[in-house]
Amino acid sequence: MGDKPISFKDKDGNFVSAADVWNAEKLEELFNTLNPNRRLRLEREKLAQEQGEA
Repeated sequence: MGDKPISFKDKDGNFVSAADVWNAEKLEELFNTLNPNRRLRLEREKLAQEQGEA
């Protein structure tokens, strides 16, 4: 048995690639849902970086 690619179907039943389904916005939402502390850490790092530049 070989590896099978992960496939998704659109509303018409046609197969589409995972890259078309999981865009950057959806991935960001998923990561923040699965790891709520990630969003807080990213905000903290961004603030620290902005303060370092000023």
